[in-house]
Amino acid sequence: MQTNSASWDNRALIAYWDRAFALSEEQKTQIRDRREDSWKDLAPSEKLFRAACSLGKRKKILDYGCGTAWAAIIAAKSGCADIIAADAAPSALESARLCAERYGVGDRIRFDHAAPGWLKSLSSETYDGFFCSNVLDVIPPETAEEIIRESARVIKRDGSVIVGLNYYLSPETAASKGLELVEGKRLYLDGVLRLVSRTDEEWEQIFSPWYAVEQLDHFAWPGEANELRRLFYLRKREDRKQ
Repeated sequence: MQTNSASWDNRALIAYWDRAFALSEEQKTQIRDRREDSWKDLAPSEKLFRAACSLGKRKKILDYGCGTAWAAIIAAKSGCADIIAADAAPSALESARLCAERYGVGDRIRFDHAAPGWLKSLSSETYDGFFCSNVLDVIPPETAEEIIRESARVIKRDGSVIVGLNYYLSPETAASKGLELVEGKRLYLDGVLRLVSRTDEEWEQIFSPWYAVEQLDHFAWPGEANELRRLFYLRKREDRKQ
């Protein structure tokens, strides 16, 4: 059960990302005018692109917290014909639909509003691919752990689960940048939760009741000098906790 604090954080986050993904008419026109082959440039790093491409081999995937659905589009272009892209921000879904239509994969991707508890409404062992990038460490821990638990329920035993996370920000590094981490982990900017900072080992421990870590890659976004962001490849545990 989420605490009142987590519920407040979630509402503030949905409002924040809904504003962030809102498109002006000029931006919509820019999306419609994109080159057909520019889908290859949608991912913010080559490693993320390859990760999304790998899901093209899967039959049915879920892109959770899809944003503009760049991962779903790449997976669709790479062969997957049955994809659900879900996000809690309505503006993200509007942008995602427009992008999918531009790249000719609107018939391969269905869009759904990931309202609180939405994952619980899905049938068990439905998907053989699950992608979640830049989501789990920017939401309250209670919400992140619920998503991890429910993803393990809806994913098939041989499914591919890929999770992208931001870089670890230590309290010392945060202080050097003039930032404060609440309880040594939570970063708030203008009253909105923007990061829950955990080490690789802490994340592996959080995943462990439901997933084994098969591979951990590190990557950088454009303009970043060092590969500090994390890309976890997970495999569902057969002995997972219920």
